[in-house]
Amino acid sequence: MGRVLLLTGEREVGKTYLCQRVTNEARRRGFSCAGVLSPSLFDGQQKVGITLVDVATGEERHLASADDGTQGLRWGRYRFVTSSLEWGTEHLARATPCDLLVVDELGPLEMELGKGLVNALDVLAGGGFSLALVVARPELVEELKARLEGGRVDVLEVTSSNRDELPQQVLSILEGGKRPGSRFGEE
Repeated sequence: MGRVLLLTGEREVGKTYLCQRVTNEARRRGFSCAGVLSPSLFDGQQKVGITLVDVATGEERHLASADDGTQGLRWGRYRFVTSSLEWGTEHLARATPCDLLVVDELGPLEMELGKGLVNALDVLAGGGFSLALVVARPELVEELKARLEGGRVDVLEVTSSNRDELPQQVLSILEGGKRPGSRFGEE
């Protein structure tokens, strides 16, 4: 397993945005990037849903809605689109090898119900990446660390006061572990 950075922090603090910034800059610097992002959808100030984005291609699927629909998997106030979860699972299964793997996010759906993007745990355990950014809620960090036992796992808390400096710190970690343009596994 490559190095895993668990990104945690309060809701809406900017964890997904951090992943997007790191991914864009890593790609610009010649690193291969794969995985999934789950940016929020807003109607004004109100969060109304979640999108699922394939990091490698930019392809998107609607992942969840904050509505009372009856189709899909319900967790909290969100209804998840089963076909989008399956699509994300397929993309994660093919994500490695890569330099930067992004898994945004592993939440209660995966950790408590064993559903959603649960194969991300197997992908992370299988290695095939230099650095993985994994978004997790604060209350799930210890359980996730335990499930990733045996790998190098560090926790990075994202706050409103540090989120602007973190992309460069994460990129420095990536660059310290691999030189751009080399194939995975080369030093």
